[in-house]
Amino acid sequence: MPGRAPFRGALGTLGTWLLGGFWVWALGSLCGLRAAVPPAGTWGNSGEPRPCQAPQQWEGRQVLYRQSSGRNSRALLSYDGLNQRVRLLDERKALIPCKREISKGFPLPTNIPLGVECWNQFYPYLQKRLKILFEYILLYKDGVMFQIEQATKQCSKITLTEPWDPLDIPQNSTFEDQYSIGGPQEQITVQEWSDRKSARSYETWIGIYTVKDCYPVQETFTKNYSVILSTRFFDIQLGIKDPTVFTPPSTCQTAQQKRMSGDCSW
Repeated sequence: MPGRAPFRGALGTLGTWLLGGFWVWALGSLCGLRAAVPPAGTWGNSGEPRPCQAPQQWEGRQVLYRQSSGRNSRALLSYDGLNQRVRLLDERKALIPCKREISKGFPLPTNIPLGVECWNQFYPYLQKRLKILFEYILLYKDGVMFQIEQATKQCSKITLTEPWDPLDIPQNSTFEDQYSIGGPQEQITVQEWSDRKSARSYETWIGIYTVKDCYPVQETFTKNYSVILSTRFFDIQLGIKDPTVFTPPSTCQTAQQKRMSGDCSW
């Protein structure tokens, strides 16, 4: 699916649109082909709807599902299509010990003394046994992605090998359906698009966007009839509140050239 989900792959590959979303190279070098859905249900001469133009700059949240891990991951997302850049910030609702540690009852060390130095000694232990959270800054015009460990600000600088692919509906997409999400008194109309090219072929990308303002709702990538990557978007706000989120921290001036692992280390 090259060419469809660069930043989603970033998180996937890293962890692809990241968003991881989205989207995101961390989100497995997955790329797709999408089209833009027309605002407020624009229709062509043939009576078929035309892709709308999704917002160019917005912030929100995403939940990314990867079939390879069977897990959902949450992230805050800042999307700047005008400048071809994306920033993802891993979210965690609570401490999430590794499965292996949970099976052991998540024991705490007994040799850490109380006092001012307690945290400095306890953190490395905790870090090894909890899911590590990262920040991803993808700068496609520069062809680089920065992966920053949230707690320590340790930084990795990785070359982006895929070209920028905006989060929208590609103009050559196939209209699949229009329907409402929700129920009486509380619903929103969306359109579903895909990269399917004929009645006999199967899609590898499906995008769901709202009809009124063309907000992304969900993007799904499939392979061999199975879902391999699916991202849901929500809490979207137009604009970028703080443009400095796309500026890597000073620790990235001496960044390592390999990706950091978010898995538990043993």
